[in-house]
Amino acid sequence: MRHGEAENNVNRILVGRHLESHLTSCGRQQASEAARLIQDIPIKKIYASPVIRTIETAEIVSKILGISYDIDERLYEIDLGNLVGMNYEEIIRKHGNLFLKFYTEEEPTLAEYGVESFSSVKERMTSLLEEIRENYANENILMVTHLDPIKAAISALFHLDPEALYHIRNASLTILKNEGNLYSLFGVNVMNIDRYLND
Repeated sequence: MRHGEAENNVNRILVGRHLESHLTSCGRQQASEAARLIQDIPIKKIYASPVIRTIETAEIVSKILGISYDIDERLYEIDLGNLVGMNYEEIIRKHGNLFLKFYTEEEPTLAEYGVESFSSVKERMTSLLEEIRENYANENILMVTHLDPIKAAISALFHLDPEALYHIRNASLTILKNEGNLYSLFGVNVMNIDRYLND
């Protein structure tokens, strides 16, 4: 699950890991709706990224599902280095669409700013997924994280070209199923039906 809408999403500010950005009232509502979608599914464990917007999302979900959550740093947002605090459109005007290049190649400008590589995000997500597969076979695990770690998991598991990666909506569910050590992608951007019409 991606975190609910946060202040940085509305203001188009890059906050990465360390600059705090809380959920908006809309984001809190989105998190509640997402939790209700899975309320009848037996969830064994919830993991969350250590970033405030994911923690706030996990707290809402945890309360509705009646399950505590654990923090796992592998679910962290990408490290945006010196881009933190900058406006998204400002970056695009200054450097072109660096963020598209983030998924396809090592971009020198991103490296100069100290931005974590997509391959690094894929490695940590793969590590977490393997650990969950080994320790929680046939159990449902919920991970509350960010856009790029979700894209990285999909890319790593299914060897998808970057063009095939989806835009992951706030507080939407990406559903993966492991069967005989093979993953299937059961759903992307699963959310309350009203949001499909309005998002």
